[in-house]
Amino acid sequence: MAERAEFGLALGGGFIHGLAHIGVLGVLEEQDLVPGWLAGTSAGAIAAAFAAFGVSVAETEAALQELTWGTMTRTRLRSRYGFATNEGLEDLLIRSLGDVRIEDSKIPLGIVATDINTGNRVLLERGPLAKAVRASSCVPGLYVPVEIDGRLLVDGALVENVPCRAVREMGAPLVVAVSLGFALPYQAVQSWRHVAQNAFDIAVNSQMRFEILAEADVLVDPDLDGLSKMSAKDRDAIIEAGRQRAEQALPALQELLKKEREGSAVARWMSAVKERLVGDRD
Repeated sequence: MAERAEFGLALGGGFIHGLAHIGVLGVLEEQDLVPGWLAGTSAGAIAAAFAAFGVSVAETEAALQELTWGTMTRTRLRSRYGFATNEGLEDLLIRSLGDVRIEDSKIPLGIVATDINTGNRVLLERGPLAKAVRASSCVPGLYVPVEIDGRLLVDGALVENVPCRAVREMGAPLVVAVSLGFALPYQAVQSWRHVAQNAFDIAVNSQMRFEILAEADVLVDPDLDGLSKMSAKDRDAIIEAGRQRAEQALPALQELLKKEREGSAVARWMSAVKERLVGDRD
């Protein structure tokens, strides 16, 4: 593995849109830019887990080919807390990475989840990796919460969908954030699934829209408009969207790492991001 760089990478959640992280990580890999710290939430936790244990982007993409809602879900009808579990995700991670612990990763790794009893953010930096990632990806109401250290944990998107604050708390002096589609228009609801998805997205977006702009030094926001968030039918296009935006952000990151901040590509890139996400507010 190349020498770790002085930036942390915060990978956000977004269901199937999480495949865009593969494109982003591919660009960094080609440039020998290895993040010094990694944090992930939900789909971002999956990608962060592979990267933190030194798995190549090609191997990660191959391993995630089999990950779908169907392969992730295990039906459980007797629980009071959900209709099913996402134990299939845990099984896939153990097959791909082994029964490893977070603290044994090659790159310091944090996984964000939510304590459903208290509403607190939980940053997992120790313990079984596969179980932590499953907790971070546990859609509340659908999947039964994952118990870790006496806490019932669900999807980290509820509290920090793009874990900028988490990766900075871990020690990263600079933060590159990858946010997946929170500027997209909500879909017109046609079923209870759309109602549930929009409700989840609205809650997540309201708490993170401006926080990300404030916390991130470089923001990578792949253009995912029109690409399915629930089905893998747009897999290749989603990965390519991540790659394209990462390539556009690369000069900003490289300049940032050289500490040439003023009047730089960083300022221009963040200005363009703000225009896309929130428009001209003057």
